[in-house]
Amino acid sequence: FGRLGVLAQGVEFGGVSISPAGILRGVVVLFVGLALVRGFMGWLEKRYLPITDLDGSGRNSVSLVARYVGIAVAFIWALASLGIGVERVALLLSALSVGIGFGLQAITQNFVSGLILLAERPIKIGDLIRVGTDEGDVKRISVRSTEIELPDHSTLIVPNSELITKSVLNKTLSNPLGRIQIKFSVPLDSDASAVRTMVQEAFAGEDAVLSDPAPAVFIDAITAGRIEFNCFGHVVHPRAAYSARSAVLMTLLKRFRDEGIDIGTVPQRLELVGAPFEPTRPND
Repeated sequence: FGRLGVLAQGVEFGGVSISPAGILRGVVVLFVGLALVRGFMGWLEKRYLPITDLDGSGRNSVSLVARYVGIAVAFIWALASLGIGVERVALLLSALSVGIGFGLQAITQNFVSGLILLAERPIKIGDLIRVGTDEGDVKRISVRSTEIELPDHSTLIVPNSELITKSVLNKTLSNPLGRIQIKFSVPLDSDASAVRTMVQEAFAGEDAVLSDPAPAVFIDAITAGRIEFNCFGHVVHPRAAYSARSAVLMTLLKRFRDEGIDIGTVPQRLELVGAPFEPTRPND
């Protein structure tokens, strides 16, 4: 009973007296703090943020930062109820940072990268991005990872450090327009002006192709007895580029077939790499 009495009165660690009653008080304070954070987040996400001018990505950033700040305040409040002052909390965090640096370096890097993404917003929810060979829509950004929905409706989870330290193509960051490109060749004796008119009419006949910026048709080169064309058009969004390009190609194929024009792809040049060929000389 003597030891139980000592424990009930509290045990001192580093100048801080910790007792069962103090631990219980700290747990209660923590739960109350987390409940307050949860209630505040419900009000913030459902009532306040929807009436602001922030877009979906901005609301997500504010919500995540507020959530983690609230949780941190709740834990500091619980520690304070145990009699652990701010200076001791700072000392504890500095000690933990050593272990984090060795054992949780990847998690810490992703966490810091997530905060950078939320603050600078180079990538936002709804953006169309390409990471390596994968391309899709950003659906969720958290402090640890980012979720990208691919065209086959699967979800690619990318650690935030990958989005900060590596090259990422964001197709909708500064300009929402998408571009389609069509390259083909026709025989050298074809009427280039007539071909250009056919391409312009094919672009104009597709509703998804914008008139401003206007489509452009260029002669890229004349190679191997063929005229190479390089054509461009713009659509309202990069997601519409693939279907619009297909529709324009279908129109061009029919038109060229009706006009008897032999359309081909841009010819490729073949180079032989190796030791140079030296012809043998006949024996005298």
